[in-house]
Amino acid sequence: MLKRNRTEGSHHDNIDEAQLLAYVEGSLSPEEQFRIETLLEQDPFLNDAVEGLAEIKDKAQLKAIAGQINAQLRKQIQSRRKQRRRRPKLEHHWGWLFALILLLLVLLSWWVIKQMPAH
Repeated sequence: MLKRNRTEGSHHDNIDEAQLLAYVEGSLSPEEQFRIETLLEQDPFLNDAVEGLAEIKDKAQLKAIAGQINAQLRKQIQSRRKQRRRRPKLEHHWGWLFALILLLLVLLSWWVIKQMPAH
């Protein structure tokens, strides 16, 4: 099934193979067709996939090709997930950053007090 999840960078609801094939064949209701077209405007990958499917003359192959697109989409999503996991999370560094700023403030205060003339 061609599904994109909101948490994986997509801006829209799910779309499955049956809906995609029905859209390509032109057998959707006007409301569903409008919804799919809105999704296509928001997702360049999905738009390219639909354009490719629409150009296929042998409609019997559509299901197999839609399955291949789905597999490729899953690989792309998994790759993005792995990349996110590898990135260092900034939230773990806030404690160290706070301690460093506090230390710098203490040192600056000490230096200012030391520079003040004694009475």
